[in-house]
Amino acid sequence: MAIFFDSENPISISLANNKLGPATTFQFRKHWKENGMNSDITDVKPIDFWYGNMFFGRLGPTGDVVYPSETNLKQVTSDEGNTHWLLDFVADAYLDLQTHMKRAVSRGRVRADGFVTNIAPARSWISASKDYHSYMQSMFDHLVTYWFQKEGRNHRIFTFADFIREFLELVDDASGTMHFTKSAHIMSRYFSPLSSGLIIEVAPGKHSEDIHKERQWVRDPNFSFYRNAARNHGFYIDKNAPWRLVADIASPPMQKYMEPYGITHKTLFETYYYSCHKYDIETLKIYLIEMYNAYVTAYPQVKQMRTKMKGAGGIKTVSRLVNRSTITIEEVNGKFPPEYWLRSYYYIRLREMGVYHNPVEFNKEVKKIHRMYKYFDFDTALDYINSEIKKIKVP
Repeated sequence: MAIFFDSENPISISLANNKLGPATTFQFRKHWKENGMNSDITDVKPIDFWYGNMFFGRLGPTGDVVYPSETNLKQVTSDEGNTHWLLDFVADAYLDLQTHMKRAVSRGRVRADGFVTNIAPARSWISASKDYHSYMQSMFDHLVTYWFQKEGRNHRIFTFADFIREFLELVDDASGTMHFTKSAHIMSRYFSPLSSGLIIEVAPGKHSEDIHKERQWVRDPNFSFYRNAARNHGFYIDKNAPWRLVADIASPPMQKYMEPYGITHKTLFETYYYSCHKYDIETLKIYLIEMYNAYVTAYPQVKQMRTKMKGAGGIKTVSRLVNRSTITIEEVNGKFPPEYWLRSYYYIRLREMGVYHNPVEFNKEVKKIHRMYKYFDFDTALDYINSEIKKIKVP
């Protein structure tokens, strides 16, 4: 049963978690949003991934979907010997902050038994590529065990072209509810911001349990020292997970850590990150080929049904087994030109955003895209698609 609060029964501490009813959860979440981790006018406000910077580190300064190059990662090690990865300058800042906190304990500036004191690495960078790979494996399972079983689709797949046709039907059917490209995967609300390489969590914790944030972190006697120390080393604190440190790349302290690597906050994304849309088509193409070949290996034959005339004008249905054949990327590139992939990619990006263009509008845009490819190059056409997608506002 929902609990209601008013001026006579105000909320004094947020108890929100995922087990409460929606009405009660809403009131507690509102209380935390407005009152959690209060700061005075001299404090830097915490970063808010829930209601503010949801896509911090996943979008570059021009709005492109990005993910970091693994060549710029640096490892930090926990006391248990577990290896964690961060962008190199973020790792340097974190290690200095950790040393600073340890010295503060040894000098008696903070209590040694405080929950906040030991900021050991617990979670950090996750690979966007590995996460997308896991997602596409589950996508393949969905295709084979569910989608191809509906309406006899599995009996209509003889070639890779048939496979693509049925896949695009899923794209259309799942408009706005599923994603298929790596760009859309990174922008998914369920994808972790840890992928940016700019974030480290220094303790385990459930982001959904506000009481844990309040009692064990915000009310810890060392919290104010921890927050100031984090800021002096170039980190935000996550409002909804006080144990999460987020690199503030525009802050003077963090910029000092960037200097030895020859980057600034203005050049970071063009130097350390990939623009995802530039690789979306090739990545998706490879996955579709792998999916098709895995499907052919698992189901090498398909029963083909056809009608046949018999005597006296009768018709009978006959069947025969047809062997499916695997396909190579060279064969795919020979049968499906770049124009096909540009058109399909634009269609997929629109549909996974839940956007519908009537055929006339869609074909007009496709003609523009093909002209970009013809008179310039493939990357220019991709950039045009990306610019059009960025204009779309999805609620």
